[in-house]
Amino acid sequence: MKYLKSLVGVAALVGALASFPAVAQMGGGGANGGPGDGMTNGTEDLIIPVGVRGAGKLSSFFVTDLWIKASGTGTATLYFHAADSASSSPTATATVNISQPITYLPDVLQKNFGLASGSGAIRVTASFSVSATVRVYNQTGSGAYGLAFMGMPSRTGMSSMPMGGSYGMDEYAMYMLGLLPQPDNRVNVNVVASASTGATGVVEIVDADGSTPTGSGAKSLPFSLSGYSSHQFNDVLANVHSKFPTGDAGLQIRVRMNQGGAGMVMAYAVVNDNTTNDGYVVMGSMMNGGRGMGGGMGSGMGGGMTGGQ
Repeated sequence: MKYLKSLVGVAALVGALASFPAVAQMGGGGANGGPGDGMTNGTEDLIIPVGVRGAGKLSSFFVTDLWIKASGTGTATLYFHAADSASSSPTATATVNISQPITYLPDVLQKNFGLASGSGAIRVTASFSVSATVRVYNQTGSGAYGLAFMGMPSRTGMSSMPMGGSYGMDEYAMYMLGLLPQPDNRVNVNVVASASTGATGVVEIVDADGSTPTGSGAKSLPFSLSGYSSHQFNDVLANVHSKFPTGDAGLQIRVRMNQGGAGMVMAYAVVNDNTTNDGYVVMGSMMNGGRGMGGGMGSGMGGGMTGGQ
């Protein structure tokens, strides 16, 4: 992630927002309208797939604000995991005193983590129920007012296809649909490991029917992530073209983990306007073509989050 617009257009924020099952969008279903999750006995471990502080295209400079909503009081621990880290150890750690229902942390990378610049993912843990949202936005130059990402329970990442058994490819794959191609736009893809064991797999550019598109651009992009780390692939639709009359807007992105691999992954894309630097987020989804949800969500949850971004 090299910073949000360049980054996944500076990466982008989360989404499961867009096409996840509501059950995966945790952090708001507890008693009295507060965060709650019966699967963790009230504790929580959230992955926010993007946290950025640094320069982007068109003289932009991106920062990240964080909101935490809590059902109780106490201490939450924040971990910043830099993109492309060689280790599952966090780059920086911070503790936050939670004394009210909502805690607002502006410019969290600098003010809480002490980082003048950085790009990666943020993990939030607490012994009580919490939910979290970040806003990544440009302080100077051209670009969007901002993108918002939701923190997702770490267990809702997509797992790998088991070595044994008989499965269809789409049961352990997530798709990103709704992309706009060059020359007016660029599409960046971010993959995030949502477990300490990391994740290995591949990002694929596929045509409207799932087949290989034409063009000289790369159509298979392997990744290998350390625990909680991430990687951004930039301008993934460059020189890739659809065979169908609908044109390159029909291209899709598919993400799969290596069969039998450990860990879980979240993924999202950011589509950026090449003139204005404005962008929108497309979350990875395991709902594909009306065939229903795949089998690869961690712990039975909705793994398409992917995760905000």
